[in-house]
Amino acid sequence: MTDTSTNATAPASNKAAYDGIHTVVAGGVSSNMRARGVVTPLVVESASGCRIRDVEGNELIDANMGYGPHVFGYADREVTDQIADQFGRGHLTGLPHRLDREAAGLVAELVPGVEQLRFANSGTEALMSAVRLARATSGRTLLLTFEGHYHGWSETLLRAPGAEGYRPRPGAAGMIPEAMNHTIQVPWNDAAAVERVFAEYGGALGAVLCEPVLANAGVVPPAPGFLELLRLRTREKGAVLVFDEVITGFRVARGGAQERYGVVPDLTVLSKVMGGGFPVAAFGGSREAMEPLTTYEAFHAGVYAGNHAALRAVAATLTKIRSAPNLYDDLEALGAYAEDRVREAATAAGRPVLFERVGSVLSMALLDEASAVDRAAHRALQSACQRRGVYFHPNPDEPWFLSTAHTEEDIDTIAAVLKESLAQAPATRSVR
Repeated sequence: MTDTSTNATAPASNKAAYDGIHTVVAGGVSSNMRARGVVTPLVVESASGCRIRDVEGNELIDANMGYGPHVFGYADREVTDQIADQFGRGHLTGLPHRLDREAAGLVAELVPGVEQLRFANSGTEALMSAVRLARATSGRTLLLTFEGHYHGWSETLLRAPGAEGYRPRPGAAGMIPEAMNHTIQVPWNDAAAVERVFAEYGGALGAVLCEPVLANAGVVPPAPGFLELLRLRTREKGAVLVFDEVITGFRVARGGAQERYGVVPDLTVLSKVMGGGFPVAAFGGSREAMEPLTTYEAFHAGVYAGNHAALRAVAATLTKIRSAPNLYDDLEALGAYAEDRVREAATAAGRPVLFERVGSVLSMALLDEASAVDRAAHRALQSACQRRGVYFHPNPDEPWFLSTAHTEEDIDTIAAVLKESLAQAPATRSVR
């Protein structure tokens, strides 16, 4: 048996704390994504606003923000106080609650493509359920997806990078070898490839699944007309269009990417911002699209799905979003300011970077002399910035997220730290 007793005093360092976690948590993390590319261990003691405090007492400005849920910053009392209150009232009964209508009604009010929904506990779970519903509705199993898009880690959606022709490979050891047999994959924003797939497989396609803004391999917005093409072809061929708005929902606009770009899917998957950091997700669409769940022609379940604490988090977060008319204009302006300052820092350091932004979602990656992403240099940069009090993810594929808790002064600090840290790296080419 492992000794799991708590020491009377806090660990002396992040490394000591991290090593201690390793003794009882496999790999030291409960998600493999949290360990990718880590050079300097960081163990959090607390978080508030846009800052995290580690076990050594260091305070860091956070540009990762829990992978994006905290649009109002960490520990926002308008949300957390209501969740705490709900725990005192009972957080799980397995029965309907008035919060079901309140929380779902707010989603339906704000998201153009949602009239009805089902709640789930994570983006992975909601995506798995949405794809199953789409296949049940269309009566077809073939799914079109796009390179670089991450749709959770379930058996038929986790894909390895790259593909053999149109066919992706299973993304993890232990998956059934045939798990991807009903999935086609093409490059994002490649309209010609989409047209070829629909010409060859259109009558067999059950669904098309995409992030309307690619945000799991850097940030890549849709090319002009690309989402419209997906909408047109799916309608023509009777396939279901599914938007994975786990990241973009309530983040790039009040109604998500479908509001920002004016393209409404058949099914929408939401998580992250919706619950303000509480573990909750949802998938929804028109009443017609959700009807198979009502008639038991499609299946979805979960003991913890729609638990009262999660729905209180949704209601509190979305009520605050609804009552903030300037929220997304302010986040857009802050994102633009951050983009300018980061580019200035890179230019001053003479180091090429690839930078993309949609609203308050940003991606920055260092480039090598061949203009490819320099992952080793990026990890070294992240570690140097972390030591100077700024945190972003060490994997350049992971975006930065801004919140209302960030100020222009915080952005100035981030830019100054970047400039100082970048100056230590050898200059290669001019900034792109």
